[in-house]
Amino acid sequence: MTSEFASASRGSRDLEVLSSDGTKLFAQEFGPGRDAPLLVFSHGWACQGRFWRPQVEQFAATHRVVVYDQRGHGLSDRGRVPFSAKLLADDMEAVVRAVATPADKAVVVGHSMGGMSIMSWAAEYPASVSELARGVVLASTGPSQLVDRSTLLKVPRQLRPRLERAFAASLAVAGPEMQGTRLSRRLIRYGTLGPGATAEVVDECADIVLRCPPQVRGMWGSVLATIDVSKGVDSLEVPATVIVGDADRLTPATHSVDLAARLGRKGVLFEFTLLDKVGHMSNLEAVEDFNSAVARLDKSA
Repeated sequence: MTSEFASASRGSRDLEVLSSDGTKLFAQEFGPGRDAPLLVFSHGWACQGRFWRPQVEQFAATHRVVVYDQRGHGLSDRGRVPFSAKLLADDMEAVVRAVATPADKAVVVGHSMGGMSIMSWAAEYPASVSELARGVVLASTGPSQLVDRSTLLKVPRQLRPRLERAFAASLAVAGPEMQGTRLSRRLIRYGTLGPGATAEVVDECADIVLRCPPQVRGMWGSVLATIDVSKGVDSLEVPATVIVGDADRLTPATHSVDLAARLGRKGVLFEFTLLDKVGHMSNLEAVEDFNSAVARLDKSA
């Protein structure tokens, strides 16, 4: 089993990981042998492993780089159990444990729902995080109140509660197959990218998002509408970097400011990076800054 990303990337190896409920997860490993430092990347809602192309291109020359498709995304199976925050933790536990060891720990990087996967992993498997991770990156993410804090829709304060309920309900709707029209690209650009995003980034982002099956988008959207993985923030015991764009509408910078403050009080915050004029897809929009932040944590951990 191979993916479009795999066929376009030299030196990749396909991995099949079984999660706790027996669901098959698709992962890919890039780079040199097992002696190289390990990075594991977890993507967000409606994306897939190829979302990490700019990071694979930079780090695979010197690192073992592992990316995986979240449950139901890309080439990973959906499984038969209802989607939940705990499943994010179970799947991350399976993937990281398949590639890391106490002697070969990983820096685990999560974007959006991938960051929530890290926080859920820390809540459900705190000993595993300390055993298998030497640091984590929480990028463009938040632990809870995703609907309340979203700035996608600007409305008067008195109408906000009603619109929040409607927005939460809309996340859970599977909806139609999204077509690659000019309108759909405009909507994706508005919702996920900052004002400085290039046409190439818009096209790449849209191509990734439009491939997500509607049912998967709806099922995970239902989880995200009410998710709360705050317990994982307080359970993290490894160095953590927080990254966010100041033009992020989906998970505005207020989430990351709060995350950084909580991690700072625990003494595990390594770095907080605020990216100017960058939207939700921070790793695609600000590749150099994003990769540099990952590299600094990797080097120190």
